[in-house]
Amino acid sequence: MLINLSVGIGPTMYSLNHADPTTTILVFCKIRIYILQSSSMIYRWLLAVASFDRYATTSVSVRLRNFARVHIAHRVIPVIVCIWLVLPIHAPILYHLRVGGCGIFNNKVAALYHSIFTTIFGCILPVSIMTICAILVYRNLILKQQRLQNNTNQHAQNRNEVSRWQRKRDQQVFLMLLIQIFVYIISITPLMIMNLYNAITLSCPNKSVDRISIEVFVFYIVEVFIYLFPVLSFYLYTMVSKVFRNEIKHLLHSVLTYKRNNTRRIEPITNNIQLETVTKH
Repeated sequence: MLINLSVGIGPTMYSLNHADPTTTILVFCKIRIYILQSSSMIYRWLLAVASFDRYATTSVSVRLRNFARVHIAHRVIPVIVCIWLVLPIHAPILYHLRVGGCGIFNNKVAALYHSIFTTIFGCILPVSIMTICAILVYRNLILKQQRLQNNTNQHAQNRNEVSRWQRKRDQQVFLMLLIQIFVYIISITPLMIMNLYNAITLSCPNKSVDRISIEVFVFYIVEVFIYLFPVLSFYLYTMVSKVFRNEIKHLLHSVLTYKRNNTRRIEPITNNIQLETVTKH
């Protein structure tokens, strides 16, 4: 997300007082679109895999819970990164410069292919996976609550306190997942619509200057709008989940405590040793 934000917003901020390198330097245009495409696909599919991990964690099946292991994540993450470093390789090949823009021009088939590719792998599939996993997580949480209610013992009061805390935590995790999916859909949908529109209207002849200016402006707004998700994720989690806020407080407390301990002055013992030797002589 940080790479995507830096490469996406950086040239826009630079172009406020300078010539936009995206629309003036061909190499930069191609490199930028490749980095944006690969980095955005990487974090979208990592989110989809994380949603599956949450579903596996709450599952009754031992086989599924075995997928929610750290060593599995260490294997899956490099595979996803490698896949999305290779698959978007067509983007820098197809993109070219035109007056006032960097995109796929004069090739309707390539533009349509790129739009369909981005829409399916960047929107439809990740959103579908996250939505299905959210529904399954909700189902698993309901089954979990039912099992806790059925398993009564002599420590009923203590068990009710524990089950209440677990239920509250599970609800907050589920709410965080729903917020994540909702904001992701809102941020990605306008870009997918704009890509399809550009591919369909690529061969439209005699576009007026006003229409071209409006399309460029709308695409600029849509491209900025897509960064809502990586920017707002932290704030949304903080507002929605008390568990997340407590983890942040615990993390900050640990960091401050560590710094405070490191700032304590440690007196060297060599001075004392030298002083003793001097007094002896």
